[in-house]
Amino acid sequence: MHKRPSLKWSTIGEAWRWRGPFVFFLVGLREIVRPVAYWHVFHIFEIDLTREPVPQPHAGEPIEVKIYAGAADLEKAKTEIVSMGRLAPEVVHSRFNRGDTAAIAYVGQQPAGYAWMSFTSGSVELAFGVNWIVGPDESVRYDYFVLPKWRGRRVFSCLNSAVVACARNLGIVRTFSSISTVNTQSMSLAKRDGRIPVMKVTLAHVRGLNRTFHRTAGAPFEFRFLKPG
Repeated sequence: MHKRPSLKWSTIGEAWRWRGPFVFFLVGLREIVRPVAYWHVFHIFEIDLTREPVPQPHAGEPIEVKIYAGAADLEKAKTEIVSMGRLAPEVVHSRFNRGDTAAIAYVGQQPAGYAWMSFTSGSVELAFGVNWIVGPDESVRYDYFVLPKWRGRRVFSCLNSAVVACARNLGIVRTFSSISTVNTQSMSLAKRDGRIPVMKVTLAHVRGLNRTFHRTAGAPFEFRFLKPG
């Protein structure tokens, strides 16, 4: 009888396919040294909605995106986000409770992915307890996720377009986001849209010291982020 591949090997195969061999090797190396240290490298992107248009989606098929905020249909949104298997119900509840907005993408009638946007300074974590600073008339877009079976269909671009359009409609002047350098698909989309990062942030956590080190390029760390503690 033919056996279904294990989740572990399916995950490895997916990572190789989407990230490529070089990035796959870097991610593997990072996992090997995880007991001692771990690190992330992020590109920080800014959209100035007073000067720049909303990025256009690139999907080749109809993909609907719905925005959920306030009290309207939040129970439906919570159920659909939790059903995608990545966020616990209490996490989704806390995000809506502090005023965050969620976008959910649908292929047909099926939820295919989601994205979040926050307007609250110090509430969204980049990594290792380092949180975003969000000023007046600003927002941070974060935690984009697309179910594996829908990847490769430009769902991310539809989510991104909808969330940025939502920010503009709310009177947001600047909206920010981060992309990990190992997220090759999202980096490719940013390059296709002509996006140039305004900052590069490297975070390294050494477990034995219980300390996080940071290095930035493009702008001072304290300009956009709060250190833990």
